[in-house]
Amino acid sequence: MIKRPKIAIIGAGGNVGAAVAQWAVVKELGDLVLIDLKAGPAEGRALDLTQCGPWEGFNNNFVASDNIEKIAGADVVVMTAGVPRKPGQSREELININAGIVKGICADVKKHAPDSVLIVVSNPLDAMVFVAKQVTGFPRERVIGSAGVLDSARFRTYLALAAGVSVEDVQAIVLGAHTDKDMVPVTSTAMIGNVPVAKFLSPEKLKEVVENTKKGGATLTGLIGTSAWLAPGAGTCLMVEAIVRNQGRILPCSVELNGEFGVTGAFVGVPVKLTAKGAESVHEFELSAAEKDAFAASVKANTELMEIARGFLG
Repeated sequence: MIKRPKIAIIGAGGNVGAAVAQWAVVKELGDLVLIDLKAGPAEGRALDLTQCGPWEGFNNNFVASDNIEKIAGADVVVMTAGVPRKPGQSREELININAGIVKGICADVKKHAPDSVLIVVSNPLDAMVFVAKQVTGFPRERVIGSAGVLDSARFRTYLALAAGVSVEDVQAIVLGAHTDKDMVPVTSTAMIGNVPVAKFLSPEKLKEVVENTKKGGATLTGLIGTSAWLAPGAGTCLMVEAIVRNQGRILPCSVELNGEFGVTGAFVGVPVKLTAKGAESVHEFELSAAEKDAFAASVKANTELMEIARGFLG
């Protein structure tokens, strides 16, 4: 019998976890295990998705439970658990709440799914990736943060809207920290249909796009009253797909740097090659002088958050 990939989503009763599950089942990426602190929300999400099958044309028998042991043998574990951001609240302020939650879950992942690739979605993202790697002891390629895919999607969207073009023809990336003030939307290499983005937008308009990208999460939190979930779910599912289908996609993800971009030990968003091994390799490219400075500041900010998170490791 051919083995289907096993994908476990922890925190599946929440909006982001449910969105990851929705995108994953539509793409038929594998067998899904939906885990939540309370069994009811996990079972409800599973039943709701199952009832989409007659119209969307998929068949899937979900496992839904509050028993973390059900993740045993998972190929990919997606951790979305944690308290979402409230209006006016920074991701950094969540560290005191979510670090303990993430620490406990990662101990369970290490015990029950020791060979999995762990994708962290919980905020503050880069600090939680740091906690996850310390607790699991997994090699860096198997502990990855989902942030750059979301921030880059927002960047590409704002560029497309500003230029009046199809977002499918926009290529652009966001590096660095997954925080409103420290992320680094890279304009120097941004392209629209292989044409430099500066040919479409004035420096003033580009600056506006960059600022909109940086505050993209806060904008949605203010409008909705809680963190966004559809785009985070879609971006995370893209990472899952690249891994379980061994696609070799080059996507921006948060990983520990081992000398790349001149940085060692910090966890920040950079372009990585995603395969069945996880983040198989990190790919460097040249930044402008201003972008290098911004990236350095981003690394510094993340290092400070890591030191705060370290206090929760015991």
